[in-house]
Amino acid sequence: MSAVFTSTVALAGPASADAVHASVNRSTMSVQQQGKQCAERAAGRGTPNNFECTVVTSTDSALPTTDSPVDTNAASMPLATRRTGGDATPQAISPACLLGVSNPYRTISCSTKNWTVTHYREVNGVKTPVGTIDLRIRSSVDFQEGQGSTPAWDLDVEVTVTKTWGTLQAGTSANSWTGCFGHQDKCTTSRLGGSNDENEPVALTPNAQVNKWYTQYSASMLNNQVLPLTGNLGSALELTTPANPVTIADHYSNTLWGRCDNMGSNRYGSGCVDDKGVAFVMYSTIDNPKVEQVADHVYDAIRTLPSHWGRPYAGKPLTRLTDEAAIDANRRIACGSGTPPSCDEYPLASSYEGGNGAAPGDRSTRTVTIEANNSQGGITIAYFDYYRVLDKDEFYVQAIKKDGSRAW
Repeated sequence: MSAVFTSTVALAGPASADAVHASVNRSTMSVQQQGKQCAERAAGRGTPNNFECTVVTSTDSALPTTDSPVDTNAASMPLATRRTGGDATPQAISPACLLGVSNPYRTISCSTKNWTVTHYREVNGVKTPVGTIDLRIRSSVDFQEGQGSTPAWDLDVEVTVTKTWGTLQAGTSANSWTGCFGHQDKCTTSRLGGSNDENEPVALTPNAQVNKWYTQYSASMLNNQVLPLTGNLGSALELTTPANPVTIADHYSNTLWGRCDNMGSNRYGSGCVDDKGVAFVMYSTIDNPKVEQVADHVYDAIRTLPSHWGRPYAGKPLTRLTDEAAIDANRRIACGSGTPPSCDEYPLASSYEGGNGAAPGDRSTRTVTIEANNSQGGITIAYFDYYRVLDKDEFYVQAIKKDGSRAW
């Protein structure tokens, strides 16, 4: 048996962006493709009928996404109290990830995936497993408000060795890095406040739990630029195993969603969100008495229109529209001249469902005061900015009446 099959020399990990790309390519291959590579290497050594191979597979699907809120009470919280679902203590998976979905909030993304590394021997076409190590990788991203041109977030990673057997009974060593490594056009990792660095060695011994915390920053963005992060959020491991090293690029396969933008009109400046997370707009008479007439109208419209626009579960989300000419056209279609006392339309003119986007029997208008309409406009933009709702992003609408009644 060739010594290469049982080598346990620790690897240095990826040293360049090219190495990272190669590792990702290996980890996303099917078992058949990984096995074919082993067979080709064996053929090159002159041992095509007798060789060993180590392959990696994901043993389950990632956390599901949800297109409805997981906590309806969150849609009744004013903006000032909303940033409460994150991870206040670094080096711990966000508590919001206990809700069991990948996108519990607009500022938090979660992932859990199980991986199995299998070492087998193949003799005359017959494969015999001789060792395995099973890992569970949990991750969470907590996005923060943008600061200038460099929005930041925390990435927490928890790697648990759940089972070892055979040639991998004692576990193995590995190197850990993240999907930002080698991708400075997307994001970078900094070692601040005790956070971890890229390309660090870890020991994956039986029942071990390895925790990593990374402080990361988006790449610089031009004005009005949108920067997708999905595929670069999360961790990777290169394991030293019998036969050949294997790479688990969890960041490439998980459900950590993220998107940054640098929209010049956003009052928060540049920033990032989980773009799969649910966004809200809320008109609360309790928090904003001036908006009472609009809140009453939206409350009635959500409950009575056939499509229940803006209502989760039994209704349909709205979709943001940013083209000002199209928004004005929606208002004219719904309200005509709109002279004072002003007209309030629902679905919102600033949605693709406004105007003719909804059927005549599936939209509503009501005369309200200019004060109420102006208050609604400021509130709507505030929520769009806070949740970084871009053109064609979906969102829901909550309306709360003076007596505390909620539209849903």
